[in-house]
Parts: sequence; C-alpha cells; structure tokens
Amino acid sequence: MTKPFKLAVFLSRIHALLRRSENFNTADTGLNSAGICIRLLKGEVYRQGKLLDLTASEYKLLCLFMEHPGQILSQEQILAKLWDCNEDYIYSNSLTVYIRRLRTKIEDNPKEPKRIVTVRGMGYKWNAEASGI
Repeated sequence: MTKPFKLAVFLSRIHALLRRSENFNTADTGLNSAGICIRLLKGEVYRQGKLLDLTASEYKLLCLFMEHPGQILSQEQILAKLWDCNEDYIYSNSLTVYIRRLRTKIEDNPKEPKRIVTVRGMGYKWNAEASGI
C-alpha cells in the first residue's frame, strides 16, 4: 500500500489476508497412495504410520512419482524434473541408485517392487493400483 491510506482500507486488507491464511491451513497439503502418506508442508513421509528418513533427492523423487500415478516417466523426464542443472552432469546410473534406495525404504520386498514399477525400455511408474498394500 502506498501512503497516505485510509484506516478502513488498511483494515479490510488485513482481514482479507487473514481469511486467505485460514483457507491455506485447511487446504489439502498431502499425498496418499499405496500406503504412503506425504505431508508436503512438513516435508515428512509416512509408511504405515511410521516416519521414514528420506534424503532430499529421495523425497523429491517420491513426490514426483506420487503426483503422476500410473503414468510412465522416462529417465530423461525424471532427471529434468529433479535436477535443475543440465542432465549431462549426472551419471546415467545415478537415477537407478536413487530408485533402488527409495525402494528399500518404501517397499515390503524391494526385490519385487509393487509401488515403483520398472517398465522395461520406457522408464518407471508409480503403481497407484497398489493401494491395498
């Protein structure tokens, strides 16, 4: 606001900001799928009610998968979304390592994943149908 201003206008703007902030707190700020719950505002991930200890890259990777359930994401798409730099600096093996580490934390049996599924020759996808796990 620029000066001078009327007190009534100032108060109405404050009330509008307070109303919007109340709506913000009640907004849906989480992702739930396949027994995994992400609290986006807190940066926390729960599996069957237990808090998981994820690295920042694992957290971003999990959020990306859960935001696109059932959609096949290629390695190039994932790398472009997760890392801000040019993908040429990232080893092609790095994504595979991150996915393997994430699977050990969220899967019941990481050797037979049901949540993050590999689609041969295409990429990876979040198996939204695994919600009964």
